[in-house]
Amino acid sequence: MSGPINQPFSCARVRVLIEPYVDGDLGRTDPNLAVAVRDHLAGCDDCRRQHHQAISLPFRLKALSSPQPRTSLVTDVMREVSTTRQNDKRAWTLLAPEAALTAFILWYLSGVQGLATIASGIFTDLQSLTSWGAGAGSLPSIPAVDLVFLIALIVLTALAGYHISVLARLDSTPPQGPRGMTGRIAGD
Repeated sequence: MSGPINQPFSCARVRVLIEPYVDGDLGRTDPNLAVAVRDHLAGCDDCRRQHHQAISLPFRLKALSSPQPRTSLVTDVMREVSTTRQNDKRAWTLLAPEAALTAFILWYLSGVQGLATIASGIFTDLQSLTSWGAGAGSLPSIPAVDLVFLIALIVLTALAGYHISVLARLDSTPPQGPRGMTGRIAGD
């Protein structure tokens, strides 16, 4: 592969040899040819620019070929996506207690008469509080059912907050497959 060192190399010949020169293969197989390429690079701006591109990481990465994906890649991805979707659907079932408490409250308050009773009770309690604050009346008594609804509201709020935090964590973490798919490389 070695040519006469006294003759200068053409730019086309040096550009063909730049990759083996940069990789170090040329220096191992034909040291005289490597010296001739280095001497040409010292005196030729165009070839030196080509050499700098060849040794820069982005150009080296572009020159690499990507490995062929394994034949089961699409099947594996679809299996992982479907598992994630099922987990997300199961996570939304955490909202079932909120739905049950809401249904109970709506059942209790159903109808115009129930709403009117609640509204008039709230209005009466507010009037009693106003007169108590002015010193003209006593503190209103709280019906037992209002305490039940207050406790139900606190439980509902706490459950909703907890479940929303669980759902938020599901969206922000990458899915981990049950089959250990996250650590495999394309050649497996």
